[in-house]
Amino acid sequence: MIPSVRDLLALAKIRITVVAVFTGYTAIAVHGVHATDWAFIAPCLVALVLLGAAANTLNQLFERDIDAIMSRTRNRRPIPAGRVTPAQAVGVAITAFAGCTAIMLGVYGSWLAAALCAFTLAYYSFFYTLYLKRRHWSNIVIGGVPGAMGPPIAWAAVAGGMDWAPVAMFILIFLWTPPHVWALAIRLKDDYAKAGVPMLPVVKGVDETTRQIFIYTVITVIGSLLLPWGIEVVEDGKAYLILAVVLGAVFIGWTWILWRRRPVMPTMPLFRFSIIYISLLFVGLIVDGLRGRAP
Repeated sequence: MIPSVRDLLALAKIRITVVAVFTGYTAIAVHGVHATDWAFIAPCLVALVLLGAAANTLNQLFERDIDAIMSRTRNRRPIPAGRVTPAQAVGVAITAFAGCTAIMLGVYGSWLAAALCAFTLAYYSFFYTLYLKRRHWSNIVIGGVPGAMGPPIAWAAVAGGMDWAPVAMFILIFLWTPPHVWALAIRLKDDYAKAGVPMLPVVKGVDETTRQIFIYTVITVIGSLLLPWGIEVVEDGKAYLILAVVLGAVFIGWTWILWRRRPVMPTMPLFRFSIIYISLLFVGLIVDGLRGRAP
């Protein structure tokens, strides 16, 4: 049986993949030369979708034993639910990654972009999924690399090289990932414990997790204010800086209250706010980028 479109989207973790595409476009907008040349940049965005589909499909293939135990994923993900076979998942991953590589090499002629895509796939699917996630509570800290690769990959494709701007965006997403994921992990602590996954709330407890969320949020906000300097469109614009200051103050205040409050307050609203936070920061970068390149 051929997998349905719904199951293919589930294999791709399409919402997570869309975030990677969005951050990738942000790098293109900040670069500016091809920011609105959709015929030129559309293949790059498609390649990012295909990369996300390949990496996330392999992630679910390798985690099918865990997903079958956790109530959150047992029926939602197509492999443990029996709607997609492991062989089909392998086929989806190979086809998607081949398409991604063909675009980066055939359309953009960028060996750097293709290499970064291969690194992202290998890091997430093999190092993080098969090794790190099952062994240490720092899995999310070190494992944040693949989710932050959208800007460097997109920049390498359209610019043919690398610069500080996509590196700064990478670091910002990397710093933001732990407090974002740990807010969800607190909610799913019992599920992770049942599956034997050593997430921070399981290993160190909820109190320590809220402390780490606060610490990483402070680091993230400081990074959001320091990293973009040296990027011309940010220095000339105002949208990003205003959003970084206002949203950063809210983020720090919220996580401080979360850490100090006993018993622990619900963390899912913070999890959702963290998505809004990073999304609006990148919207600010896009606005400043497009405005800075306007004739």
